[in-house]
Order: sequence, then C-alpha cells, then structure tokens
Amino acid sequence: MEWEKREEWERELIAFLVAPLMVPLAAILFLGALPIGIIGVFIFSGAIMGAYTSMLLIGVPLYLLVRKLNATAFVVAPISGAVIGASTMWLLCFAVGFPALQAAAEFGGFTGAAVGAVFWAIARPDLPPQGRGAQRAQ
Repeated sequence: MEWEKREEWERELIAFLVAPLMVPLAAILFLGALPIGIIGVFIFSGAIMGAYTSMLLIGVPLYLLVRKLNATAFVVAPISGAVIGASTMWLLCFAVGFPALQAAAEFGGFTGAAVGAVFWAIARPDLPPQGRGAQRAQ
C-alpha cells in the first residue's frame, strides 16, 4: 500500500514538471525556430513562466478538484487544459495590449490541450492507486 501511494505521488510530480514544457516546445514549433537573441530568450522564458504559473495557480487546484469528484476520464484533461490555456493567453495579451487576441487564444488553447493530454498520460489519474502497482507486478 505504501509503495502504491509513493508511486502515485511520483507520477503526479513528474506530470506537473514535464507537462508544462509543451508550451515552450509548441512556441518553438509554431515559430519554426527559436529566434536568436533577446527576442528568443523573451519568448522561451515567457512561455516557461506562463506555463508553470498557470499549472501552479489553476492546474493544481483543478486537478485536486477533478480527483475529488472522480472525473478522471482522458477527455477532461485536454478540454480543461484548452480552456485554461486559451483564457490565460487571452487575458495576458489583453493586459499588455497585444492586438491579435484571437490568435493568442487559439495558440493558448492548443498548447493547453497538449499540456492536459501529456499530464494525463503521465499521471494516469483514471487508475485507482492499487491498479498502478498491480500493473507493474503483472
């Protein structure tokens, strides 16, 4: 029992650390390459800071709520991620006066869905804690 709880905690921690990296990866893929110089540093660091801040402030509480409600089907993660990503990008761009709000929201929705899907694939919240340890033992 102790091993299964430890494994669950480790998987969730790895998911929270790895999944937000989809945002800077998508930014690089979207741009075709990371621009060299200060613009590239700004884009990459902004993507990382935004992704981890959103995960910490919105993703963690939402994940805890979803687990409590036992709504852990795969579809919940990318849809939640898309909503969080789109709304976060829209609000940030609106706050700084970026004119292309729709494009920002679309990019945020796409990257948010990717973050949610990767998180779910790593953490596998749909499995009961006993099921995770039992899968490895078989």
